[in-house]
Amino acid sequence: MRYVWTVQGDDPDYGQGDKYGITGYLSPLPSVDPLTPTVVAQSLAHGSGAGIYLGHAWFPGMSGKQLAEKVNVDYKATKKTHPTAKLRVMFNLEEHEPAKILECLERWRVLQPNVNTSWSMEGMQGGWMGPVLSAGGVPSPFVLRVLACRVRLVPQCFVGNMARRESDIVLRDLTRRGFPESVISMFYDAANLGADWDGFAFTMGRLPWIP
Repeated sequence: MRYVWTVQGDDPDYGQGDKYGITGYLSPLPSVDPLTPTVVAQSLAHGSGAGIYLGHAWFPGMSGKQLAEKVNVDYKATKKTHPTAKLRVMFNLEEHEPAKILECLERWRVLQPNVNTSWSMEGMQGGWMGPVLSAGGVPSPFVLRVLACRVRLVPQCFVGNMARRESDIVLRDLTRRGFPESVISMFYDAANLGADWDGFAFTMGRLPWIP
């Protein structure tokens, strides 16, 4: 799986995407970017996967429940024009607020129990999610409730200035808290992808040009 974010005003270049082995494109919520329905249609017509994402801090002041309901409205609007497509959804929730994140993900699963869903967060945040487990240890209530939401975790392997974080360290930060490696995919800076990368890339416009 190799999914890449598109951003408003930066339409996918499918030729470049093919050269990078991109298998899908995630676009901003259609209420944020009116071009998203067109991009989703183009991605599907190209034979690629498609979906929508909620960017961090797009709707300040909304509760977790309200964020889930907002994304649900946008998801249903997108799905209406592509009823047979299996669209993905990503929540980029970088708050260090476990109650808000649980409220959002649990409400989302009530509204959309079967949609392929990811939660992206800053890397190296395991410390507030739960303790490091000893052999046979039981994960924290937060970890268990996130797992019950059946979402893929997508920790970011970069910081605000796009400095790199090593993916194996970011991965272990979550697995040591009880998240199985099988539910985690890395979120890489698209400007610094390795040849064998797998997961998600930020963003299409940061991919180095391949002649």
